[in-house]
Amino acid sequence: MGARIVALGLIDPEVRITRALTHAGSALLGAESGAPGVRISITPSPSEIADFQGVLIDFSSDAGAAHAAALARASRCALLVGTTGLSEQTLAALRETAAVCPVLIAPNTSLGVAVASKIVFELARALGPGFECSIVEAHHSRKKDAPSGTALRLARAVRSAGHELRDDQVVSMRGGDVIGEHTVRFAGPGEYVELTHRATTRDLFAMGAIRAAKWLSAQRPGWYTIEDTLGIAS
Repeated sequence: MGARIVALGLIDPEVRITRALTHAGSALLGAESGAPGVRISITPSPSEIADFQGVLIDFSSDAGAAHAAALARASRCALLVGTTGLSEQTLAALRETAAVCPVLIAPNTSLGVAVASKIVFELARALGPGFECSIVEAHHSRKKDAPSGTALRLARAVRSAGHELRDDQVVSMRGGDVIGEHTVRFAGPGEYVELTHRATTRDLFAMGAIRAAKWLSAQRPGWYTIEDTLGIAS
């Protein structure tokens, strides 16, 4: 994701890549990032980034997201977290950061998923309890968290509409090189309604992250979602 954000950011006239960061054990340390004059370096300590201005984008791990929150607090910069499977402890650190920085949590930066989440909310509210809901998601075999952050997000949309959705009706499949596929089904007497989102390239997540980062750079401190960037928050 970092490599694709750099590559796509370079062709966006509104974006300037100033740093490319990774963990201490990475084989990429010292390599060219692709941005002119920017080599991949170790993620700094909070005291070393106090002068940073702009948007910090994190696609790493639970521990990496927690460290990104500390970096954002130190510099008062905006923070976009695309990492999934965040612990309650890290989420608490991010909420603390949102008191002083604009923070956007995006388990999926896809425009299509954001709109699908809104549609799922409306379907759940309109169809009511006479339709049973299920969510099936599929990803590549290397994905660690299950259910995916996007599946959990869709489940929240269903439940926030007052619709019942049991945990065992959110099903995960792992295998091959599937980028990401999510299907929400509402099954009722004699009919069912099904909504599916399929990712066909990982670039869509990088493009979505760049679009969201540009929006976030102009916001006040607070807690934001991808839906906020599109003006479609429930």
